[in-house]
Amino acid sequence: MKTKTSSSLNKILFKMLWISRSSEQGLTLVESVVSLLIFFVALAGIVPVFLNYTISTINNEKRTAAIAVSQQVLDGLRRVDVATLPDTSTPITLSNVNYMGKTYTPTVTYCQNEQYCDTNSRHILLQVSHNGNQVYQAETVFTKFE
Repeated sequence: MKTKTSSSLNKILFKMLWISRSSEQGLTLVESVVSLLIFFVALAGIVPVFLNYTISTINNEKRTAAIAVSQQVLDGLRRVDVATLPDTSTPITLSNVNYMGKTYTPTVTYCQNEQYCDTNSRHILLQVSHNGNQVYQAETVFTKFE
């Protein structure tokens, strides 16, 4: 009797092991879908951060280029006698300037603040735009020293 019981017990244990082994052979469709869902949720959290960083980098490059363009324009104006600069507050759009592969449009307004405008000085407002959007603005007063 011992042999019958032990052999039937072995058969039962073998079947239990076989069933547990066969259920661990691979991923089910539900497990695959859940893992993809977790991946896409994590990706949805990372992508906006990456895009925000990229947009910030592009805007910083535009601002850096606009500052360089404004320095070029102001350096050109420094070479001119102050008395020959216009004394009206009409904005004057200068020719487009290419810098770092992008086109910028500088606009100079002389004597917008009339308090700093006389025969020996000019108030200068310089605005630099890219694709119609103002990227940088600088104000200064040029004075003729005697």
